[in-house]
Amino acid sequence: MSVMEWYFPITILPGIGMIIMSTVSQIVSLSTEIEKFLNSPCNKFQSEIAEKKIKQLGLLTRASVLLYISAGFYVLSGILAVFFHEVENEHIPSYVLILGSFFFFVAITLLILFAFKAVGIRRTQFKYNQEKNLANPKSMD
Repeated sequence: MSVMEWYFPITILPGIGMIIMSTVSQIVSLSTEIEKFLNSPCNKFQSEIAEKKIKQLGLLTRASVLLYISAGFYVLSGILAVFFHEVENEHIPSYVLILGSFFFFVAITLLILFAFKAVGIRRTQFKYNQEKNLANPKSMD
């Protein structure tokens, strides 16, 4: 990385910041949903759904932490590029940038996994509600 490229990793930060904001918003929304399950008596099905949602919350939390770590590595890479531009071992900032990118892609993978599982949970809830409504048609009115 030459001295002219020190700013490259830092230019990626706004995009990571937006993904972090989205992830935090999903965490808050999911926590609110889980709180509803925890504050009222649940049947077996609702307990299973709550357990799945708690696992999803763990996925989102891990993804969020990895996004923060990747942002930190991007900033560190930019700072190190300034300090190492005239030193013999100027590859260190590149290695830090690659490490930050690795954490970013792991976080994105977790977010993709979260999205697929969220659809699966909603599908399960939909099927359960449909079966319940077919068994008790008066409750549909």
